[in-house]
Order: sequence, then C-alpha cells, then structure tokens
Amino acid sequence: MTLQKRKIVIVGAGPVGCYLGQLLKRDGYSPQIIEEDSEIGRPIRCAGIIGQGIFKDMEIPPSKESILNEIQGAEISYKDSSFVIKRNQVAFIIDRAVFDQSLSRGLDVALNTKFTGLSRIGGRYKIETNKGDFTADIVIGADGPNSKVRKLAGLRGNIKLHKGLQYRIKNEQYGGELVDVQFIHPFHEFCWVIPEGNGIIRVGAISQRPHKDLENFIKEKGIKGEIVEKNGGLIPIGSTAIVSENIAVVGDAACQIKPITSGGIYYGMKSAEILAKAIRNGNLADYQKDWREKFGQEVDFCLLARGVMETLNNGTQERIFNYMKDNAHLIEQLGDFENHSSVIWGLAANPKTYQTIGITAFDLLRNPKFIKGTINRLKHRIFK
Repeated sequence: MTLQKRKIVIVGAGPVGCYLGQLLKRDGYSPQIIEEDSEIGRPIRCAGIIGQGIFKDMEIPPSKESILNEIQGAEISYKDSSFVIKRNQVAFIIDRAVFDQSLSRGLDVALNTKFTGLSRIGGRYKIETNKGDFTADIVIGADGPNSKVRKLAGLRGNIKLHKGLQYRIKNEQYGGELVDVQFIHPFHEFCWVIPEGNGIIRVGAISQRPHKDLENFIKEKGIKGEIVEKNGGLIPIGSTAIVSENIAVVGDAACQIKPITSGGIYYGMKSAEILAKAIRNGNLADYQKDWREKFGQEVDFCLLARGVMETLNNGTQERIFNYMKDNAHLIEQLGDFENHSSVIWGLAANPKTYQTIGITAFDLLRNPKFIKGTINRLKHRIFK
C-alpha cells in the first residue's frame, strides 16, 4: 500500500499530535487529526516553560514566534533555605496557544470532533466521533493523560495522575530572567513563579492539593495583582505500553513525561520522531523498542529517584536539599534541562555525598511505604 493510500488518524491536536502530523506529512502521508476542542492550543494545560532543546534538537525545528521571555536560571528554595542555579538561555517562556497553532499549520485538523469509540473492521479501524466515523489503517492516540485511545486499545500501565494549577497575574514585582521554585516536598511537589514578561507572571503549583498550596504560596510571597487567566491540568507519572497492533500512543497519552519536573513537550516531540520513523519503516512495533533504547533508562532511573523522594521523611529530604545547595556549582556544570539523571549521577559520584546516601538508604530500609512501592513498580513494570 502506498504512503498516500495508507490512512493515519491522530486523535489530539496538541503540540505532540501536530508535530507528529508534520513529520508524517514530510514523509508523504496525509494524516487526519481530530480534536475535541474548538481551538488549537486552548484551553491551556501547561506552565509554558520549555528547554532550548525544543528549538535546537528537533527534525523539524518549531517556529520561535511563540517565545515571550528567555530564562537564565532558577532560584530554588525549601523551607528557609535557597540557592540559585544559572545557565544562559536554559529555557524559554512561550505562549502555548501560539506554539501549538504554529505546529498545526498546513495540517488537516477537524476541530470540535470528539473521539468516542474505536473498533476493528477487517484490517482497518473505525474511529467513532460526534461528527461521524473515520476509517484508518493506523490510529495514534495523542489525546492526553486520560487517553481514551490508550484505554480502548488495552494498553496497560502503571500511571498516577498528578494535579497542576497555574494563574497568570498582572504583576510588576517579578521581572527578570529567573524562575522562582519553592518545594513543598523535594523534588516532586512544588510551586513556582515564572516571569512571562510585559508585567505578567505565571504562578502555579503541582501537588496533591494544588489550589490550597497555590493560594498559600501566593499569600506567603505577598503576590498582588489581577488574575487574568487560570490554567489547570493533569500530569501522568509512571509507565505504559505504547503499541498494540496498528494502534500507538504518544506524548502524555504514552506517559512520556520527565518524572521529576513533570515537563512533557520535549520528550513527547522526540517520541513523535521515533514513532514517525517506525511508521515510515512499516513496523510499528519498532516504536516501543526504539523508545526504550532512547528514553527508557533515563525515565526508569528518574522514576526510581522520584519514588525515593516521595517516601523520605522531612528531615532526610531537608538534608538532601541542603547538600544540593552546598553543591549548586556542580549542578550548574552537570545540569541538563531534559535529562535529570546527569545531575543525580554526578552528585552521587562525589565522595561528599556518601554520608547523605547512607542516611537516605537507612531511612528507606525502615520505610514500609518505599519497600511496598518498589515491589509494586517491579510487579507492574511494562517494559523489560
């Protein structure tokens, strides 16, 4: 079957779904994208901070028209302690609506089209929507954390959904080039202030109680100003199978998220490149294998690190944070915005960490929650 005759339907017109569409179009396909919302890029469910790699590392570099501000580092705090990490143009603040819309140009996107069902008809698939049915040889779910494609395809996983909330506030108090990050629990629950520019800041939280934690954070920081927009969303942390016959998932639907900072655009777009290659080569199963080779070790290690931090007592968490504060210069040298294991391994190789590692290990071995969680991760691990 020729490329033009091989029909591909992508469910979801977020940045990952649209980027995949552009890759497939480049390769000679004519993908159909369906999107349940009335406008691409809205509602916004993202903090809107991305690493420079998104503009440097992609096969098809995105337009830079969405960039609002450049970030040169972050001030990171926990309780009454803080430190600053600086790096030139480490990240950019973007207008997510503009970013997503730029990726969608020239693609066939059916808006206001809600995916409702999926069934097999012979060697093809019927995609049911509120606007009628589509047929496809390959179905791609780029439909977010609660992916219906993933569920209907029977792709099993071990995923926990975390909540995020962000306000855009008119405020001249926080300008400049640094993001302000305050941990609730290092290094998995935190609040932030992001300088968007032009007198607007983004103030948000990822936690079990994001609304309460965000309101407390705003009060503690003394942040004043008119709230001009509220954004919220779910962050999937964990792992899942990503291919079943001629159905695949990508991006948030595939849990392709950085486990520690919860960012997903970079991993999602690079994963779209792996998926496009598998489709081009006519073997969709290669997607799962090649993804594991590219990202599996990094994600597994960071999931383990996150699991450790989630189960440590406050005293041990504080000890680890203070160790990182004392070695901020090493973090500046080792840090990679997209691959966090480089920092963890680099710090662990420093002999000064041995005492902290020993105390942490002792704390974990006494913690039933950690032992149970480790067994659960091994039991439900999807990839071997």
